[in-house]
This record gives sequence, structure tokens and C-alpha cells, in this order.
Amino acid sequence: MNVYVAVAAAAVLPAAAASQQEDRSGAPVAASPAPRTTPELDGHVFAPSILVDTPFRTTTFKLGLLYGFGDATGPKYDINGNQTGTAEYTFASFAQTFRYEYRFAEWLSAGAFVVTSLYSGIDGPSVVSIGAQVGVGFGLRVRAGHRFGPVETAVVVDATSAPEYGVLVAAAIIKGIQDHVIDADSALQSTHTRTVSPVATASWAPLPALGLTANVGYVFKSLRVSDTSLGDQNGFVVGGMVDFDFGKISSVPIGLLAAYKLTTPLGDGGVSRVEDASGGIYYTAHREIGLGLEVGWRKFTIRPPLDSSGKLAQIGLQYYW
Repeated sequence: MNVYVAVAAAAVLPAAAASQQEDRSGAPVAASPAPRTTPELDGHVFAPSILVDTPFRTTTFKLGLLYGFGDATGPKYDINGNQTGTAEYTFASFAQTFRYEYRFAEWLSAGAFVVTSLYSGIDGPSVVSIGAQVGVGFGLRVRAGHRFGPVETAVVVDATSAPEYGVLVAAAIIKGIQDHVIDADSALQSTHTRTVSPVATASWAPLPALGLTANVGYVFKSLRVSDTSLGDQNGFVVGGMVDFDFGKISSVPIGLLAAYKLTTPLGDGGVSRVEDASGGIYYTAHREIGLGLEVGWRKFTIRPPLDSSGKLAQIGLQYYW
């Protein structure tokens, strides 16, 4: 037995010594994988919401598909094209979001995004009164921040240019009745909006399963309708989100979130008021993937004077490098 032990030791010890010698000589050693830029703080990975921005600088690609329907209150007309009151109309909406962001440093990330949107009446009277509106927005985003103790903070600045095109069926019909002329131009409306919005955001994770995020910001909007400037508009935005990851306390890789956001005008002629509330469910098993469904309610104006409210649902997929 001692002979066998001696032979094994003689075979193994020189190999181990040679391996240690090779390591000390600077031979390449397999490197550990680089950390991901996941929005993680004190063991909690924050949910990706459609309403509230987190402060984390990330390298990420996001795809969002939004569907909705709702009601709008608008003018009601008689046979001569005169307004006789208001009526309720129905509409459907669809939107897509594509966003890429790159983290240049721990404190800085930047990226670009594209947002498309469509609103349309979905029955006869609604098609006439609401018509249809198609928009495409292009934007740039810069995010700079720092961690203060247990709280992650950042300032996010979005700059967006968004042309929109509306088909106003009612306007063309009324002009035909009152002026006895068919004018195709009266049925078309082009709107161009330029928006700059700096938002301060902060996130805190009191527990590995629980995350809290708050947003406060300012909105500046320059609006042109059919090549006519309507001047500048200003607004204030505030929002918050709470999310809970059941995967931290059980084997169920599911998280829940609740969010709220309010955009309100500042002064006379400010931006249109928009109020959102939502709840969502998302997948938490893989920290590099943000996948979820968010369902919410929105009160807004499609375009003056169509005061609207609707139910929305968005499927979101986000990947972090």
C-alpha cells in the first residue's frame, strides 16, 4: 500500500507544482465573466415599467407592444354641420417602442429610441368624429447618476421629435355642407411636436424582494399644427412605482408591480394633462431578461377637444448586457 501511495504522490506532486509554476509565470487564466448592467440594488432587480424610469445606467435593448381601447367625449353635429352638444365615441390604439441604450461608464449611459402610435375610431360615428391619427417619434436619451448610500439616483434627459398626421373626417364633411365645396386638405392635419424632458429619478430597495422608485421632472414642448406655431408649452411630471419579486422569498420566479404617473400643465396654455395608473406581472428567473405584461388606465386628450380615457396593455421585453 505504501508503494502505491508513493507512486501516486510522485506522479501528482510534480504536475501540481508545474501548474503553480505556470500560473506564477503569468500564463493566461480563465477570466470571470464581466458583470451585467442589470438594474440591481442591494440584491433587488427592479422591474421595467412603461410609466416610471429607474436611475440605473445600463446597456440594454427594449421592445414594447401596446394595445388599447377607450372612450372619447367630442362634439355632436346636426344635419347642417352645427354643433348641438357632445357625444361619446369609441377608439382603439396601438403603439410600438424600440429603444437601445449603452453604458459608457458607471455613471453615464445614452441611447436612442423610436415610438410609433395609432389612434382610430372603431365604429361609424367614431370614425367620422375621431378619424385617425398616426405618429412616429424619434428621440435621444442621456442618463447620468450616482449612488448615495442605499439610494441610487440619476437625471434622465429625453429629447424627442414627433410628427403626427390626422385624418379629420368630420372637418371635411362640415366644410362640404357649409361651404358647398369638397376640400381634401381640410381632412388632413399635420402636427409636429418637439419635446425636452429632464426627470430626476431615485430607487431604493429596503428588502431584496421589494423595490421603490420615484420620478419628478419637467416637460417643455414646442408645437406646430399644419405649419402654424402654437407656441411653447410647459408641464410638470411626477410618478412612482413599487415592485415585489416573489422569487426572493420562494421558488416562484414572478414579480408584481404597481405604478402611477401624472403629467400636468404649468400656467396657461401648458401641456395636456395625462394621468396613468398600471399594474403588471413580470418574469424574474433570469436577471438579464426583463419580460412582463403591464395593464393600465389612461386619461388624456387624443387632440382637442376629444377628452379621452382608455384601458391599455403592453407586452415588454428588455435584455441587459
